[in-house]
Amino acid sequence: MTQHTDQGQPSGGLSFRRSLLSVLTLLLLTGLMFLIFQDHLPEIRQAIGKLSPAQLGLLLALALTYPLIEGVISQRVLASRVPGFSFRRGLDLAFLGAFGNVVTFGAGTLPMQGYDISLSGLPAVPGMGLMTLQYVFHKGAVMVYAVLLLALNGRWLLAADAAGMMRYLLPACLMVAAIILALVLVCTSRTVQRAAYWALGRLPDTGKWQARRQSWPRQLDGLAAESRSLLADRKLCIQMFLLQVVKLALMYAIIWLGTDFMDLGPLTFWQAQTLAALMMLLSNALPNVGGMGSVEASFYLVFTGFLGQSGAMSVLLLYRAATYYFTFAVSCVGFFFIQRRWARGKQAAA
Repeated sequence: MTQHTDQGQPSGGLSFRRSLLSVLTLLLLTGLMFLIFQDHLPEIRQAIGKLSPAQLGLLLALALTYPLIEGVISQRVLASRVPGFSFRRGLDLAFLGAFGNVVTFGAGTLPMQGYDISLSGLPAVPGMGLMTLQYVFHKGAVMVYAVLLLALNGRWLLAADAAGMMRYLLPACLMVAAIILALVLVCTSRTVQRAAYWALGRLPDTGKWQARRQSWPRQLDGLAAESRSLLADRKLCIQMFLLQVVKLALMYAIIWLGTDFMDLGPLTFWQAQTLAALMMLLSNALPNVGGMGSVEASFYLVFTGFLGQSGAMSVLLLYRAATYYFTFAVSCVGFFFIQRRWARGKQAAA
């Protein structure tokens, strides 16, 4: 987890013990996943063996569009407050997001991003408010895109689901959509924000809760202020939302291409998009550790009825290798250079 200064900004350092614990947890969960898959490993190896180097390169390139588009979004959002904010700095924020999600279990992501933004002249709290708002736009895009796809392909989905599992998954996803909508309203509705202030004021006034009573309202203040400012720029909001949808569609396309490349099923592009959107929506309702667990479980639940167990596991392994492990490895390289930039900045300020 990030270490903090007295001003509440991260120093840019990471606790070696916590980082090691995170990496060991990642390795443990990866080993557990392979243990679960062991009965189907021959079929999985056979399916993945059908991939050519060019096909694998295309899938990895698609996976990289996720942080690249997030970098574009961060650049556009921060440039509205910090003139001249570059795409390179926006891409650094995307790498910090991917890196922090794994190494700090997500807890250190916003502090690291806030610290990096503060080096550009914008205080950390408003910076974290902007990043939180970007996250809300992501969640909103997950919900809206899924609802649109389900509206267009819902009949096919229910008719093709021989096991009848979708009848249980769809109501669960509607509950998740309601949670995401509540998160969006916290950022956009003054009435909901006032209710949040009221709830925060009734937290226990002892121990850790006392510090949270002081810090959370400040963060909510920054979020509310930045929300009002950003939402007033409708052109920027539309750009953010459309970029988020494109980001999701490209990530979901990895599943469709992987299925096609490995000859695992007759799913069309839009059918694969619909199943992937349902999977992503459902994963938001499940707990995860460092970004693992929820996606794997929801992927298996959604795709097994259409691809079979070994087929679903093959595509899942390929999808997570591209969107999680490969992206994390690239973010590690990015974090190395970010740390060097932080160190040069501290030396120049000394």
